[in-house]
Amino acid sequence: MQSVLLMNLWRAGLLGLTFSSPGEFVFRFPPSTPLVGGLGLRWYGLLMAVAVLVGLILTKWLAESRHLEKEPGKASERVELLALWLVVSGFLGARLYYVITHGSEFRDNPLSAFAIWQGGLVIHGGVLAGALALYFYCRATGINGWKYADVLTPGLILGQAIGRWGNFFNSEAYGAPIPPDSPWPLRVYIPPQAREPEYSQFEFFHPIFFYESVLNLALFALLMGMFWRAPKLKDGTWVWTYVVGYSLIRIPYEILRVSAVAYLPGTSIKAAYVASGLGLVIGIGMLIYMYRLRFDPDLEQLAVWLSEQAGLAPEAAQNLLERAWAIQQRHRRADLLDRVTLAMPHFPSALAPHLSLGQRELLMRQLFCRLEGRDPSEEGLAQAS
Repeated sequence: MQSVLLMNLWRAGLLGLTFSSPGEFVFRFPPSTPLVGGLGLRWYGLLMAVAVLVGLILTKWLAESRHLEKEPGKASERVELLALWLVVSGFLGARLYYVITHGSEFRDNPLSAFAIWQGGLVIHGGVLAGALALYFYCRATGINGWKYADVLTPGLILGQAIGRWGNFFNSEAYGAPIPPDSPWPLRVYIPPQAREPEYSQFEFFHPIFFYESVLNLALFALLMGMFWRAPKLKDGTWVWTYVVGYSLIRIPYEILRVSAVAYLPGTSIKAAYVASGLGLVIGIGMLIYMYRLRFDPDLEQLAVWLSEQAGLAPEAAQNLLERAWAIQQRHRRADLLDRVTLAMPHFPSALAPHLSLGQRELLMRQLFCRLEGRDPSEEGLAQAS
């Protein structure tokens, strides 16, 4: 009785929600228009542009809020420059991943691989390409990549929530078919020409674009909550939380998906299962490593210690500590004396004229020991005097 009532309410339009795409174009020039006939602005492209713009604005705000650079406005400028590389590399990576995993679609017309406005982007490829671009940018500039990666993640997942609606307007990447007598309240109408041949008899399908968009917004809320409720979490926490969270979101998405599915060559295993599984394993493993196995020094406490020991102003001590920490991260396998040698140009006599060269070198050796979590006294390093 209850199921019959639900069905009657749904058929009457009083229960549930049915999505039906108005078409691929926001507007389109008539075919007879010279030069631009048949062209127009697609919803997919518009949503991608909105996603990038919203993500950029949010990331700039977060970078300034977290004071990633000492000079006001500098972090925002760096995000703008970084965004150029990330957007280009991300779109190229997302498209390349799609072309590789859907190679059969491009055999007859290879040039269609460049028709990115028609859809066909895979977020896994975009994230991998963007991560590589961020890595090389940080290596070239010497900035803390984890701090910038952390502020990028909320904008990334928010952009994904917006961009996923492009699948709706293109009538692509839809879920399993929904029988006419099903009481399931959410469904999307797919026109006959966009249906997979084996599902041509069905009209309605699971709106997995909507499911993922809502879950992406939930992950966005979690990341933003972490920023404001737990700002002292270790660098990289937001990145790996995103990796774990989105992998968990993507697995049920792929379970329901029946449109444009990519399989591993020669198997019936969906490629996204492998990518998401790797994301879960690596993400959880990195969080365990960061919080259970890896030593991270208390840089604020070390800055106070260095200021007191060297007689430096707090700002000067903080600057010297940041340079030493960058050397420690880049050359952690180098000998202690080699790291001290690399750091000494940042600790000139003009910075602390009351200390001799030997005293400054001793302080640097003590500092690097503390950055490694070792007690300087156990290494035979007496306090400088």
